[in-house]
Amino acid sequence: MYRILTFFINTNVIVSIAALCLYKVTEMIIGISNPALSLFVFSATLFAYNYMRLPLYAHIKMNKRNTWLNQHQRIIYIVLLFAFILIIYALSILGLRFLYLVMPAFFIGLLYPITIKINNAIYSIRGIPFFKIFLIALTWGYVTFLVPVIYNNFSIDYSSLDFFFQRVLFVVAISIPFDIRDIEDDQIKTIPKVFGIYESKIFAWFCLLVIDLLLIIDFMSGVITLPFFIAMFMSIELTSLTLYFSNQHKSFIFYGFLVEGLSIIMCLFVLIASMI
Repeated sequence: MYRILTFFINTNVIVSIAALCLYKVTEMIIGISNPALSLFVFSATLFAYNYMRLPLYAHIKMNKRNTWLNQHQRIIYIVLLFAFILIIYALSILGLRFLYLVMPAFFIGLLYPITIKINNAIYSIRGIPFFKIFLIALTWGYVTFLVPVIYNNFSIDYSSLDFFFQRVLFVVAISIPFDIRDIEDDQIKTIPKVFGIYESKIFAWFCLLVIDLLLIIDFMSGVITLPFFIAMFMSIELTSLTLYFSNQHKSFIFYGFLVEGLSIIMCLFVLIASMI
C-alpha cells in the first residue's frame, strides 16, 4: 500500500486529482458538467507537474523524493506521454477557443522550470522572490475556475471574481506548507525562508480567514446556500488545522497525501452539500 501511495505521489497523480477536484467544485458552483474539461484539467496538471520535475534531476539537493525520481525516470516519461495523449484528446473535443483560453497557463508551465544563466547569474520565473506561490495560485485559479466560467459563456461579475479570489487564496494557503517542507532545500526566497515558519503560517491563516469572511458575506447575501457554506467552512477549518501541524520534519505522506488531499476533501464536502 505504501509503495502504491508513493507512486501516486511521486508521479503527481494526487496533485492532478486535487486540481480536478477544484474544477469539480467550480462545476457545482456554476452548474455545469463537462467531462472533456475535467479530463483536460487532470491531464494538463499531470503533464505540467511531471514536466517541471525534469530539469531538477541534475542540480537539486538529493532527498528521498528526488532519489525515487532519479531511479524511475522512465516511468516519469511514460506518464508524460500518457498525459500528453489525454490532453490532445481533450483539446480535440473542447476546440480552438478553449486552446486560446488556456494559452497563458501553457506558457507559464513551459517557462516555469527554465533557467537562464547570464554572467554567472541564474534567472528564472520561479526564482523571483516570493513570486512562485502567487504564480501557482493564480494559474490554478485561472484554469480551475476562470477558464470554465469564460468557456461556458458566464459573465464575469462580482460573484465570479469573489469565487476566483477565494480559490487563489486557498491555493496560496495550501502551498505554504510545501514551502515550509522545502525551507532547507529551496535556493529561492520563499515566505517561510525569509520571514520564518510561524510568520508564514500566520499569513496562510490570514488568507483562510479572508475566505471565511467572504463565505459569510456570500451566505448572508444569498449567493450560496447553507449546505454549501458549511461544506466550504469545514474545508477551510480543516486546512487551518493541517497548516498548524505543518513543519519541515513531517513525513512524505503528510505532504504528498494529506496536504495535497485538502482539495479532494473540499470537493467531497461540496458534493455531499449538493445532495442535501
